[in-house]
Amino acid sequence: MGIIGYSSPDWGMGGYYAREDMRQAWDDWEDENRRLHESELLEIAKKSAREFIRDADGEPYSQEDWETYLTDDASRIDKDTEAAMNYAIDDREWFTLAENIGRLANS
Repeated sequence: MGIIGYSSPDWGMGGYYAREDMRQAWDDWEDENRRLHESELLEIAKKSAREFIRDADGEPYSQEDWETYLTDDASRIDKDTEAAMNYAIDDREWFTLAENIGRLANS
């Protein structure tokens, strides 16, 4: 009688495995989407940096404002580009850091 429980190898874990598979597929998509848009994201950041500096009027650069600026500019292209920019922001890529705005604007 004790062996009956072993006939189902996942013991009701099917939902968990399905969620994990979906999470892994989403992570893989995010990685691939980020790689596909890498050069485009850098160009967006360069253009955004010049506009951001102009609009800042000498005020200190806020990381939150810079991220919003990047996301807004990327969203004007398409949803995949916006998703790639958000992924880059979450990964704290160098061009998404407010401390690099001047470097981006001058490149």
